Amino acid sequence: MTQIPTEDKNELSREHVLWGYRLFLDREAETEGVVSEKLLNSSNTKELRRIFMLSPEFGLKNPELTLFQDSHIVIKELDNNLRIFIDLADSVIGWNIIRGHYEGDELDFVRRMIKPSQTVIDIGANIGVFTLTMASLVGPTGKVYAFEPQSDEANLLARSLVENDFTDRVVLERMAVSDQRGKGQLVKAAQTINAGGAYLSNKGEQTPTGHETTEVELTTLDTYGLKRPVSFIKIDVEGAEPLALRGATKFLNEDQPVILSELHPAQLMRVSNCTPAQFVSTLEQLNYRCHDLHGAELTPFVDEGAKVKSVVFLPAK
Repeated sequence: MTQIPTEDKNELSREHVLWGYRLFLDREAETEGVVSEKLLNSSNTKELRRIFMLSPEFGLKNPELTLFQDSHIVIKELDNNLRIFIDLADSVIGWNIIRGHYEGDELDFVRRMIKPSQTVIDIGANIGVFTLTMASLVGPTGKVYAFEPQSDEANLLARSLVENDFTDRVVLERMAVSDQRGKGQLVKAAQTINAGGAYLSNKGEQTPTGHETTEVELTTLDTYGLKRPVSFIKIDVEGAEPLALRGATKFLNEDQPVILSELHPAQLMRVSNCTPAQFVSTLEQLNYRCHDLHGAELTPFVDEGAKVKSVVFLPAK
């Protein structure tokens, strides 16, 4: 009998994924490619279990264990009387927002940093929980630039901007930010419960099994007509963060905004051919210092291997 590896050090193996298919989907994995994909997107058994149990296939086979499979648009009331449109089919971002579990430390940091009348940027805005929060903070005399290339998510954000009367202070751009202008390919699972999992394709990369690509417009912050100076950037673009900031070298040098960034080691390597240490080093060359975000505290950056986390880049004094 095959012995299933223990969860020692939270590391996953190929056997974990194979048994996941057998236990949750009652079948064998179709290719080694899908096995590798799940290993790439999961750092422990909890995350792997979530991927299986929130998959459309699991929902179809176990309808009594799922909440929603089809699209249902609702409004969720947030703090400070903000209202956001959410698709209940999005079990990762949408349901975490509804339950009040979505990136609390990061949102608290945004609230501490952003002041009225500032110009700020949300790169990878998704359905807009950060965009709306930032817009409420900068006020009617401030400006928020929100970049989101996914049409469904951008549509929900656009509705939320109207709902909150923020259309005058928020510029919504349905494009991705990179190190060059032009066209790019956005890769996304054909069937997904995670509205935040799409990523820019690395040129020449083969599209993973079960995924599809969409052509999107690319821009750079150095060439885009921003209202200056920019005080704050939040960026979460599934591994394309180094590309986006590489295309902002001139304005980062001049404005030195505070940067709140996701750090996803596997996606950094896949999309930008970059390790966390290399990403941090690139920003250090622009006179920034990297810090880990722990609740209300900022601590010196520590490279934690495959761990996905949020980091803050502060201009060096």
